[in-house]
Amino acid sequence: MRYRIKLALILISMLIWGVSYPVVKILLNSGMQPITLATLRNLIFIPLLFYILAGKRYARYSRSDVILCVALAFFTVFLPNISQNIGMKYTSASISSVIQSTSPIFTVMLAFIFLREARTLNKIVGSLVGLIGTVFLTTGGSFDFDATVFGNLLILISSISYAISGILIKVALSRIDPLDLLCFEIIFGFFMLLIPNMALEDLSAVISLSFDVWIYILFLSVFAGFLASIMYYMVLREEEISYLAIFSYLIPVFAIISSYIMLHETLGVKEIFFTMVILSGIVITELGR
Repeated sequence: MRYRIKLALILISMLIWGVSYPVVKILLNSGMQPITLATLRNLIFIPLLFYILAGKRYARYSRSDVILCVALAFFTVFLPNISQNIGMKYTSASISSVIQSTSPIFTVMLAFIFLREARTLNKIVGSLVGLIGTVFLTTGGSFDFDATVFGNLLILISSISYAISGILIKVALSRIDPLDLLCFEIIFGFFMLLIPNMALEDLSAVISLSFDVWIYILFLSVFAGFLASIMYYMVLREEEISYLAIFSYLIPVFAIISSYIMLHETLGVKEIFFTMVILSGIVITELGR
């Protein structure tokens, strides 16, 4: 794949994921239940399930591959969707995007432990700087536990979950076709979400959703959930995850701009400062790769 095509695919993916933050916030503000939203945004599993069954794509992979896909569904779809959606009920779309942009820091930490990657000075210093910035942004600079801090902590859980999934995805792409991998993730993830959705929330509310709400859900499902992911996987299959992590810094930029346009959100001086600390830590970490 040519470099310009790769660059275009990655930039489009980052833009779509950035815009998805204010879209999720709009849906939550409209009264949509968080787990129901997580389930509905994975409704694209229906045509994907047909693709997998009709083409007998499942027959190409071993039991260990399927188990890997189930693990990916948990860390890529189930856990981050639930924690993000519940968390964003209590915090802003802009702050959510910044906290989730810390995934590369946690990826480095996990790589130290599980992949036995070298502990360079850049990685250690960058991880510490980014972690300190994350702690202060999450807590608002104080350690009084309130609803906002609770929401930020849930967003942080989703960031750590994405860091775990990033390592698993890189391993999976060496054995599984990108489109097949995404299909398995979404299908397994949908059924994981459906169980707590039916147990904890009123699914009958889906019937009364407005046309505008369904348009937003369609965007999250088709564009953020499927198209952006498949474009990212296509490039990740040929590039190192550390290379693509640099582009993930654009997600909070796109999210903050789109949140300002769509929700009129703004960041305070403290939030801007802590955001810069986090991004500095990520940059330092990536320079050591």
